[in-house]
Amino acid sequence: MTGLPLKVNPEERAHSLYEGIEYKEFWRGVQRRKLDELEHAIVCDLLPASGRRIIDVGCGYGRLADCYLDRFQQVIMLDGSISLLRQALERTNGQAICVAGDVTHLPFQPASFDTVLMVRVFHHIPDSQICLAELHRILCNDGRFIFSYRNKRNALHAMQWLVLGNTENPFTTEPAGVGSTLISHHPNAVHRMLLESGFLNIRYYGAGVFDWLAGKLGPTGRWIPPGRRFAGLLGSTKIAPWILCGASAGESTRLTDAREIADLLQCPSCRGSIYSDKQGYLCLACGKHYPVEDGIIDMRV
Repeated sequence: MTGLPLKVNPEERAHSLYEGIEYKEFWRGVQRRKLDELEHAIVCDLLPASGRRIIDVGCGYGRLADCYLDRFQQVIMLDGSISLLRQALERTNGQAICVAGDVTHLPFQPASFDTVLMVRVFHHIPDSQICLAELHRILCNDGRFIFSYRNKRNALHAMQWLVLGNTENPFTTEPAGVGSTLISHHPNAVHRMLLESGFLNIRYYGAGVFDWLAGKLGPTGRWIPPGRRFAGLLGSTKIAPWILCGASAGESTRLTDAREIADLLQCPSCRGSIYSDKQGYLCLACGKHYPVEDGIIDMRV
């Protein structure tokens, strides 16, 4: 499959949706390549020039790895899909530590990272407030946070609703698409959740406009610029289909010292201490064992 199913099966584990997805295929074609180029540029601008430890949450096959691999001393890549993590491990030539996990039950100690990146993930997560709280928990004080969300109030949806009335009201603050894998959020609701989660110094950038135009123009669309110059305006006005955000974490503690990955891990089920053994990692509190297979630490709940 080249994309996710649109509906969630409540009887299946959430991470099963991602297994076997050929996500690289999703980024083929003029329109997607333009969007990929713009997201790379924005992420590179928002990331610090250097840092101690970054985690790419929902890393997929490692699409954005070239933005941060040479900037950080230690790189952690997390996803719910083992098949995508295998691709990420290969793409990064083993330079990153790959962990399978759940974004609402992150298997890391508080203040484990000075940078958290989460792009094209938020629209798959129904527990948005819990997700943001978890991401803030694993960031150190003044740590950098970069993420993106699907904008419910984008200009196209607003015009469709005002003229045709054939879409969900984009001006209400409730999320749209709940129960699917394409949840859209109102900008005001996201901003409020970020503040409530403890994030500060929030900046917004927009994407999904110039790539859409390039796609409509066919082969000549490859000459359309990706739109980096206008990303700030599209983000501040919140009219773009996709919003990328840069923020910092407040009211946290200093970065956790860690000689190895075991020093950062905690049990995602009970938050107990983790002990490394020959087969993987064992929780000393609840006794749950987390295996390591093909170089991937499986910490899924």
